[in-house]
Amino acid sequence: MLDLSHNESAEFRFSDGSMDLVTTVTRAEFEAWIAEDLQSIERCVDTLLASSGIDARVVDRVFLTGGTSFVPAVRRIFETRFTAARVRTGNEFTSVARGLALRSLEQCVAL
Repeated sequence: MLDLSHNESAEFRFSDGSMDLVTTVTRAEFEAWIAEDLQSIERCVDTLLASSGIDARVVDRVFLTGGTSFVPAVRRIFETRFTAARVRTGNEFTSVARGLALRSLEQCVAL
């Protein structure tokens, strides 16, 4: 589905041995499927800003990571609140795993 991050539609393929599925999915369809998740992310960001007493205009940088950071609708949530110029990304597919590995190492050392 990474193609939907760059195009308005993409071919979706699924095969599990008993069936082969090939269909076109539009970005609008995908965003409709994840609408509830997008609303949840929006509420989380807004709640964090409100509970911390921080105005979005004073945030210097917002770093998005993980595969979800490629989703244009997710990026829009942050760009709307913080501006596109302050939103950064990097190591989208490895940073989450690296963070989990580092956290695991901390737990092992603590034992």
